[in-house]
Amino acid sequence: MEYIRKSIYSLPEIRHTLLPLWSGWALTAVGAVCGLLYIKASDVSAGVASALIGGALIGACSLLLTLCFYLFGDSRRPYSRELHAVLEPTYNYYSQAAQQSLVDALHARDEQALGAIKPQATPELALVRYSDKEERVFYSQLTRVEGHNYIPLTEIITNKIK
Repeated sequence: MEYIRKSIYSLPEIRHTLLPLWSGWALTAVGAVCGLLYIKASDVSAGVASALIGGALIGACSLLLTLCFYLFGDSRRPYSRELHAVLEPTYNYYSQAAQQSLVDALHARDEQALGAIKPQATPELALVRYSDKEERVFYSQLTRVEGHNYIPLTEIITNKIK
């Protein structure tokens, strides 16, 4: 599966995203609250300037952590820049006999033909598809399953639904 994920990330319209997106903002808010509490709890007789500087340092550190979280964090889901949506994977398994019809339907970008092919429980072929929740776009790749390895049979095929 790692090969397919790396292939998805190689597409120009896909980027890494962090899970969940709001958690970085929550980290910044917690840092800001801690800075304000530090200012309030610090000894006023020692000087207001030192309390403000300490609070600002705490807020700046939390903002720096948020930036690092967004820029260098490990992502497990791709993000479509065009749709502004996180893409979720789905896996459907098929028999070897369905390979040519799957390839034909993928290259024709025919969603009805893909839906007509019945999946099976035994994994000989795996159709891996990444899509957004509204299913406006599909990034699909047909793979052959050999043990725990997924060997690509097609390139990544993009199908944008109007």
